[in-house]
Amino acid sequence: MELACKAGKIVLENGGEIYRVEETMKSICSAYEIPDCESFATPTIIMVSAPDVNGESYSRMMRITERGIDLNKVAGINSFARKLPIDVNDAINELERIEKSTPHPLWIRILTSSVVVGAFAFIFGGGIGDVFGGLVWGVLMRLVIMGLQKKHAGDFMVNFVGGATAAIGGWLVSQLYTASDPWIVTVSSMMLLVPGILFVNALRDIAAGDLVSGSSRGMEAISVAAALACGSAAVHAILALVNGGIL
Repeated sequence: MELACKAGKIVLENGGEIYRVEETMKSICSAYEIPDCESFATPTIIMVSAPDVNGESYSRMMRITERGIDLNKVAGINSFARKLPIDVNDAINELERIEKSTPHPLWIRILTSSVVVGAFAFIFGGGIGDVFGGLVWGVLMRLVIMGLQKKHAGDFMVNFVGGATAAIGGWLVSQLYTASDPWIVTVSSMMLLVPGILFVNALRDIAAGDLVSGSSRGMEAISVAAALACGSAAVHAILALVNGGIL
């Protein structure tokens, strides 16, 4: 049961759907011949419970305090669950290896962020200046996001500052490249923080009948979007005051 909860925790912390978390925990318990196992998960807590041969019930609960996106870890847990049963100590070591596995190298994450922002600038109808500005600003956006996350600034602050940084980038590019619409680079940069997977998972949970998880994830997605909008609006309000000669 400890093994099942640990695996479910890794899946939930790295972008897995609620149904996947619950099925993973039940699958692991079944592999070790734990009968009548019941699992329950929300975005902030997971539980597994089962009776022993004497009818005495046992349960294990884990709190989820951090959530992100690392689908490599989710895929690793799926592969791990299919290999069971194996020696419990070996299984624990394998889970620890998956949990401690690092994401892609820093330079790859920075490069992909740059390409993503530049590509969206092109998709949104930007010119050469917008695309080039997006390529450059995508690097800075990624560094700002990673710096805030490393300092455990909190999701709202990360997204608020991210929205503000995106707005500043759009304004700078429009000043350097007069044919640019400042919103092109602004919105393109925000795409790095738009909660697409979170929103899709919320709809998936609601469709599967996990109403509590679906509703909470939906509200989380809305709060992320609100933080991005507030950060961008704050910068544009300040720029409007400056341009109007008030500041």
